Amino acid sequence: MVLPALRERAEDIPALVRHFAAQVCQVNGWKPKPFEPSAIQELQRYPWPGNVRELRNVVERLLLLADGPVDAAAVRLALPAAEGEAHGNGTTFTGTLAQRTEAFEREQLLAELKRHSRMVDTAKALGMERSHLYKKCQALGIDLRAMRSSG
Repeated sequence: MVLPALRERAEDIPALVRHFAAQVCQVNGWKPKPFEPSAIQELQRYPWPGNVRELRNVVERLLLLADGPVDAAAVRLALPAAEGEAHGNGTTFTGTLAQRTEAFEREQLLAELKRHSRMVDTAKALGMERSHLYKKCQALGIDLRAMRSSG
């Protein structure tokens, strides 16, 4: 039996996203976050060269970085860029240099905040003062209270 590539089965993507999201949240002890219909549509438009494994990785990244429901903009940031635009970590940043820098900083801070249970540990891992970390999170619109309640 030959299983068609994921790009040929776009109608399966909503069910796969629900399955992977539930799995990732359970394994990591995260609060589930819904995927907006526009986010699912973005995922269905992508050609998925990495197939189902790539979809699972993208779902995990989206859940890691999302402050609330996953929307189409978050999906566009999480999907790899077109050939020649992909970054080392697979994330696509668009816009001005300042916007790209801010998006990268935000992604890195969110990942570190998820990785560490205490702000002092996060600040230490990033090589910055705790007070500066709080200010940076505020400037980037990261809601620390929401993260604590969803963690």
